[in-house]
Amino acid sequence: MRLNNQSDSPKRLAGGPLGTSSETIASRARFHLPFLFSALLVLVTACAPSRTAPSWTKDFGYSASELNAIVIGEYGFPYVPVRINGVNLILPFDTGNMVGLSISSSLFDELGLVVLDTYQRRNSAGDLVATLRVGRSSAVTILGRDKGPTTLYEFDHPSLPGLVGPSSLSARHFTVDYSSNLLGTGSSELPDAVDGFQQIPLVRSTRHPLLILVVGAIEGQHVLIELDTGKSRTVINPALVSSLGLARTSSGVEIGNLEIGDLSFSIQNAKEVDQSAIDPGLAEPILVGIGSDILSTFIWTVDYESGTLWIPERR
Repeated sequence: MRLNNQSDSPKRLAGGPLGTSSETIASRARFHLPFLFSALLVLVTACAPSRTAPSWTKDFGYSASELNAIVIGEYGFPYVPVRINGVNLILPFDTGNMVGLSISSSLFDELGLVVLDTYQRRNSAGDLVATLRVGRSSAVTILGRDKGPTTLYEFDHPSLPGLVGPSSLSARHFTVDYSSNLLGTGSSELPDAVDGFQQIPLVRSTRHPLLILVVGAIEGQHVLIELDTGKSRTVINPALVSSLGLARTSSGVEIGNLEIGDLSFSIQNAKEVDQSAIDPGLAEPILVGIGSDILSTFIWTVDYESGTLWIPERR
């Protein structure tokens, strides 16, 4: 999902209050939030030291305090706990959010935030979507960690309370494991090699340094790919669809072979989206964005400092 001055229109997701609070936004929630909260409590308990942690937690050097329980919510997105000025939320962790911690227009008003500035939200093709407010909260906690006073960005979506981007993690590297409901966040240097994992160099964006971009292939053709947990399904540039002669069906575009490293995927319902305006300064445009439909199928680690994506080796 794109949320910056080059953003995609967000998709409808699960979201809402997490836990109890003197301030509640339950009237705005449209999903089974008590279930999500209960699920998160169960996961927090399950992630206690007595549980056998997945092998990657040791291989990548995560301590127990760096392992965070997440909930896989609506549309298969990973959700994390957030607390803003006493209001508890569970928000999608969106690696395409390049602005920062974002909250809905109604929550922005409810919190009584003072408007500090405005920003323009544009879609990935560069079209202006909205001019939105920028405010500041007195207290924010993300994944149980105190962030103190924090700048907040208005997010114009009818049902989604907000988004958490990678900048909010304050981590050198993170690992996402959908199947184990875990998000590892660390600051130590990673090992030179990890058995069973391959390293793919990141392509760096000067406009958005936290974008996760790698070189891959579609039907054998070299392409620049974004990894975006805030996409419910893979997207592909319409011009690439035409040039490769990919089949367009009522459910989307059929991609027979998408490759990253030595992993390959077949996709039946890719959405056509122009992402060329995300960073026009890139040597080549972003032609494909893989979402939680694909990212949920394997464990992956992003190390921003070394500029590396770790993904499993094909076995």
